[in-house]
Amino acid sequence: MTTTFQPSVEKFLAAPEELDQALTTPDDAVNPDEILQRIDDTLGLIAEANQIACGASPVKKIDVSVIVPIHNCREFIPEVIDRIDEVMPPATETILVDDGSVDGSWHYLRGLPERSNRTILHRRRHHGRGSAIRMALRHTRGHVVAIQDADMAYDPADLLGAIWPILEEQAEVVYGSRSMRRGGSHSNNLRGGLSNRMRRIVNRCLTTCSNLTTGLHLSDLETGHKVFLGDLIRSLPLTETGSGIDAEITAKVARAANTVMEVPTHYSADLRAPEYARNARTAMTTLRSLIAHRNGK
Repeated sequence: MTTTFQPSVEKFLAAPEELDQALTTPDDAVNPDEILQRIDDTLGLIAEANQIACGASPVKKIDVSVIVPIHNCREFIPEVIDRIDEVMPPATETILVDDGSVDGSWHYLRGLPERSNRTILHRRRHHGRGSAIRMALRHTRGHVVAIQDADMAYDPADLLGAIWPILEEQAEVVYGSRSMRRGGSHSNNLRGGLSNRMRRIVNRCLTTCSNLTTGLHLSDLETGHKVFLGDLIRSLPLTETGSGIDAEITAKVARAANTVMEVPTHYSADLRAPEYARNARTAMTTLRSLIAHRNGK
C-alpha cells in the first residue's frame, strides 16, 4: 500500500526561507531570550518536517518488519496495532495477514487508512498459521523480521528485547521465552487453570524433542515471539501451512544460523474456555513437523 503527500507538505516546501531566517542571528541581537526563541522556532520547523516525512512519504529503509497472523481476533486487532505503533522503532513496517477470519476481522482491516509502512493481506479461506506467515514473509523488507501473535497474549513491547540483539549483530535468531524471568531464572507464570498447565507440559515435551533433533537448548519452542535476521528467514524454504511452522522454522534455523538465543517475554494466559481438541491437534501437528524436519530439511 502506498500513500500520497498531504497538502501540508506545501508548507514544508516553503520552509527554507523561514528556516534561514530562524538560523540567521543579526550582529546586534544579543538578547538571550530572543536567541532561545529563534532556536525554539528552528526546532519546531525541524519537528514539523519530521512529522510530515514520517506520516506521508514512502518509507525507503525498513529496519524491522512485524508480521501479525490473524484468525478470528477482531476484538484484539485495534489494540495490537496501536501497541506496535507505540513501542516499535520509527523505521518499522507492520504486515497484517487475515487468514480467513469469520468474526469481522477482515471487515475491520480493510477499513483502515492506507499507510506506507503497513501492508494488509487477506485469504478468503482459512489456510493455517504457517501459510499466513509464509505469505507475509514474501512482503517483508526489514533487516529484522519479527512475529507477533494478534491476540495480545504477548505484549509487543517485549519484542524489543528480542529485536535489539539482532540489530546489534549479537544474534541471528532470538526467541522470546515464556519460562524465563528477567535474569534468566525460570517461571511458572502461565495462568488459567488445567488447560494452560497441560499446554505448558505439552510445550515442554515438544521443546525437549526439538532440542534433541536440532542440538539447540531452547526452553520455549511454541512461543509467539520469534525474531529473525531478515535475509536468513526469507532464504528458508518453508513448507508447513499450519501450526507445524514453528517446529519447521526452528529445525531450519538451527542449521542456517550461527547464533540462536532466548530472552524473557511475558505471557497473559488465554482465560477463555479451554479447547482441548484444538490443543491436542496442534500438539500432534507440531510433533509430525518435528519428525519431518528433524534433519533441517
